[in-house]
This record gives sequence, structure tokens and C-alpha cells, in this order.
Amino acid sequence: MPRPTPPSPHAGVQPAEPVAEVDDFLPPDLRIPSHDQVAGRMMPWLRPLVLDGEIVACAECGTYRDWIIISTRDEIWLRCRAGHEQQERRLDTAWYNRHSAPVDATHATFEDCLRHLGH
Repeated sequence: MPRPTPPSPHAGVQPAEPVAEVDDFLPPDLRIPSHDQVAGRMMPWLRPLVLDGEIVACAECGTYRDWIIISTRDEIWLRCRAGHEQQERRLDTAWYNRHSAPVDATHATFEDCLRHLGH
């Protein structure tokens, strides 16, 4: 004798009425640009930067603290208070991401960002 087929758990259930789509994204003025929409990111580094047991100093003026660390195009650059810049090949974007705080502002120009950071 064939076995009876159990009733479907959805038998007799009417489909729900369509639900209106809700835009759950933040309003445009509260959104920050994604990484591919910005030329780079910067953060202050006030204390000495020690890499491989050595304190990093500016190649031009010798200062060793109060850096702006710049992450751009998968490169890390250091900028001292005097405005000298040098690439730091011992650092990478992963290091920058581990040590940076969340983005607190975006700026239209490099100079605007430096002013925001007090340089």
C-alpha cells in the first residue's frame, strides 16, 4: 500500500502582501567615502616611531616625533612638522589600518587635512 504524502506546511497559507522597500542607508551627508573614493588617509603620530628596534628620524631635519602618517596608493609616507616627507617602506597599509582610528572627517584637499590635524 502506498504511503500517504504529508500535507505541505505551507498549504493554505496566503502569500504576504508586498512590503515597501525601506532605504536603510545613512543619509548622504552622514556617509563617508569608501577607500576607492579618496586619494589617501592621514593620521597623527605624536610619539617616536620605532621600527625594527630603531627610532625613525626625518632624513632632512632629524626630528623623530610628531609625524603625520599618510597612507596612499598602497604606500606609507611620513611627514614631519617641518613639511619634509619620506616614504617608509617598512610599513604597509595593513599596519596603517591596525593603528589608525576611525575616520573623523574628510577633506577636499591635502592641505585642508593637514590643517585639521594641526600641521
